Amino acid sequence: MTSEPRGGRAAGERLVSLNGRLVDEREAFVPALDRAVTHGIGLYETLKLAGGVPVFFGEHMDRLQAGLDVLEITVPWDRATIARAIVELAAAGSVADGGCRVLVTAGPDWGGPSLLIRHDVREHPAAPLRVVTHRGIRVSGALKAMTFMQSHLAQRAAAAVGADDAIFVDDEGRMFEGATSNVFLARGGGLVTTPAEGAILPGVLRAAIERVAEADGIPVVEAYGRVADLRPDDAMFLTSSVRGIAAVASVDDRPLRVDHAMLERLERLIAGAERVAADTFRSEYLA
Repeated sequence: MTSEPRGGRAAGERLVSLNGRLVDEREAFVPALDRAVTHGIGLYETLKLAGGVPVFFGEHMDRLQAGLDVLEITVPWDRATIARAIVELAAAGSVADGGCRVLVTAGPDWGGPSLLIRHDVREHPAAPLRVVTHRGIRVSGALKAMTFMQSHLAQRAAAAVGADDAIFVDDEGRMFEGATSNVFLARGGGLVTTPAEGAILPGVLRAAIERVAEADGIPVVEAYGRVADLRPDDAMFLTSSVRGIAAVASVDDRPLRVDHAMLERLERLIAGAERVAADTFRSEYLA
């Protein structure tokens, strides 16, 4: 990606889609009294882009709609409208591969919600990752809410000690999820991941990994792992839609095994699932 001179913005980051209209990001505004601003009420989805189209679009929209129902936010646009806006923005910004973020605000008391779509361009540290624990659980774990404070504090705490990322734990040392990811342990030839029972965000990639792993003969168990129970022969992966699957080298300086064979197997399986998802999107929304 080519960058502008210092003081400018990277190519492909100038435009956003706001309520179905492409505008310069510096001219995109929502009302000051939007409840996303005054109360942090709103939701977002971060989707991977592959070849200019979103991956696992249906799964992301299912999760978004479930959250909107909980928050009782009624939106005036349908999935086809969001799909068109994502593709239009990707084409206009020349961002065929990467990520995009779809945000829905609650709106002000006197008006409706807003739909903001922007490119999600981040630099991720090279894996395997050095991870630290952070005591706490995200607010409304089952909702991908705009109230990002807990994750922000966890990431800041990790950076303060030179770590790459953080995972949330409770007072008993049970591991829940990463600051912006889900957690898998590779143990005994199978996978262990935290139950999606309201305390963690039910990640789209997490669900896809469970699905493709079991179909390929890899046992998957939903159970809480504890930091104190980690063994040197355990392997850990953090998973998120855009970053994908990242191996973890240590947790609180407790070394873990990097299971390259399992990592490559999961990456191959997910790559196939992503291709199918992208083709499904094209047939449903671009045909």
